[in-house]
This record gives sequence, C-alpha cells and structure tokens, in this order.
Amino acid sequence: MEVKEIQSIIDMLENSTLHKLQLKIKDMELTLEKETAPTVQLSQVLPAAAPVAQQPMAPAAPAPVAAAPAPVSNGTLVKSPLVGIFYASSSPEAAPYVSVGSTVKKGDVVCIVEAMKIMNEVKAPKDGVIKEIHLENGELVEFDQVLMEIGE
Repeated sequence: MEVKEIQSIIDMLENSTLHKLQLKIKDMELTLEKETAPTVQLSQVLPAAAPVAQQPMAPAAPAPVAAAPAPVSNGTLVKSPLVGIFYASSSPEAAPYVSVGSTVKKGDVVCIVEAMKIMNEVKAPKDGVIKEIHLENGELVEFDQVLMEIGE
C-alpha cells in the first residue's frame, strides 16, 4: 500500500461518521481512530503463536467500601469546600474556633481546611448553635464532606 492510498483512507475517515477503522491487507494492518486528530498505527501481522496454558487467576480484591452517607440532621450541615485537612483552630496552641454548644453568627469562621499549604477558612452559613462536630483535628476531609452541624 502506498502513502497516497493511506492518505486517501485517512481523508475518507475524517469526512465520515466513523470513529475507528481497521483494515488488514495481506501482511499489513492499518488502524485509524478519530480523536481530536486521526491516529495512524501500522503493524505487521505475525503468525499465530501456540496457545499458552493459562495460570489460574487470583481471587478478585474486594470492592472498595463506599463513603458513609451524610448523617440525617434537622440542622444546617457545614460541608468542606475542598479536599484537605480539617483544623479546628488557627494553630496547635490556639483554642478551637467553635465547640459543641458554641453560638455562631452567619459568616463566623468555624474551622479551617488546609489544601496545598493554603489555609481556607470555612464560615458559618447561618446563625445558630453548633450541635455536632464530625471530625477530629488533623483529619483528612473530602469535598462536600460534612464537617459540623448548626442548629437553631
């Protein structure tokens, strides 16, 4: 197969609705796939090898445990805005921003989530009383994970 023929096949693929084309001619195999630009892969077809005895497969690993669902609450849930590390205070020596029973106003800082050495303040979304804090200082948190609950 000549370069002009291959180019013609590429042009036809680009102008068609096909996304993948495999073509085998004698001892040559041509595979074209559309992505942002067509990919050309040429390979030689080799004679089939004798079958190899298969080894028994190891048992599959157990499926990962899904994250616990968000707790049911009558209050307002304060969730993590990003993945990071939960800190209850501004430094190890400082008192926590809030504790269970603390009264907060909308906009008060209730904790910090550190991500890539940047301290991100998490603020109270409404006025209320801290009903429960779901994490210990220094724990890893995921995006949208419940940090604490604010009640009336």
